[in-house]
Amino acid sequence: MIEPATLEIIGWGRETLLSHGYALTSDQPENVQDTPWSYVVRFVTSEGYIYLKHTPEQLALEAPITQILHDQFHAAVPEVIAHSAELNCFLMKDAGRPLRAILKKQFDAALLCKVIDQFTAIQCSVADHVNIFLDLGVPDWRLDQLPELYKQLLSQKDILIANGLSEKEISELETLLPTVSHLCEKLSRYAIKQTLVQCDFHDNNILIEEGSQKITFIDLGEIVIAHPFFSLVGCLRQAKVHHGLIEGDDTYLQLMDACLQNYMPFDSKRNLLDAFAMAQLLWNVYEALAQYRLMLACDKARFMSLQRHGKLSGRLKELMNACIAMRMPTQ
Repeated sequence: MIEPATLEIIGWGRETLLSHGYALTSDQPENVQDTPWSYVVRFVTSEGYIYLKHTPEQLALEAPITQILHDQFHAAVPEVIAHSAELNCFLMKDAGRPLRAILKKQFDAALLCKVIDQFTAIQCSVADHVNIFLDLGVPDWRLDQLPELYKQLLSQKDILIANGLSEKEISELETLLPTVSHLCEKLSRYAIKQTLVQCDFHDNNILIEEGSQKITFIDLGEIVIAHPFFSLVGCLRQAKVHHGLIEGDDTYLQLMDACLQNYMPFDSKRNLLDAFAMAQLLWNVYEALAQYRLMLACDKARFMSLQRHGKLSGRLKELMNACIAMRMPTQ
């Protein structure tokens, strides 16, 4: 049985499309995704597929973020047809199929490099205009904010223990606060401006239009303002998981070069590589915060039913183990 709230959302989508001149081939849309953080259906219309997306209220900035990127920065993001702030949903035009499905059939490093180049170009173009997004309500996770955010996260001991950390591990993580602060301060010295960061920047959130091969970046509701390399670290990690890339092999190095290419005018490659190494370590803090944010935004029971248990604590354990392995000082 479809819940009344879902019926209202679908009804809004149907009526909005009709008012915009679209003819529907069916009153009932096709289900695409139903998770605690994203409900997506697809209408078949006279103008092709139109997608309706609903998110929790805390992640409902996706439509305005997408519209600003599309209209003001001419970024390769979906075209939003309409947006309901009251219902936390919006309609967008079809933009192709996920890149991951394409790469699973035949991995194309050049195509993924092109995607990374276009994404970092967006990051660079936005870097001098982050206040537009901060004023909209996009979270400020810049490096000067990260240590305090890390400290606040560690204060949520009941949540962390429920997610798989022991009290001893939390205490050890607390001793790493000076290390995190030091790394943030050191990383901030490089000539890399902080900008939009998408925690889910990976090949399953990139669409390729058949024929034109146009690239479109989707799933922008969890964007924050932070260090740009955090998105790129996540992208490379996903490439290793889903496409068997090995850090240091030729393909991985090719992708790494693509990550750095648009930042080369600002600093030397050696400095950029050093900065990237620091960002790889701090990414664990960023990703733990992203998991915590997602957890708070979603219905708790549904969230935990999808086996998200341990993703938050896993990132913090990885940070702790990496610092121990590197014998990094806590003071």
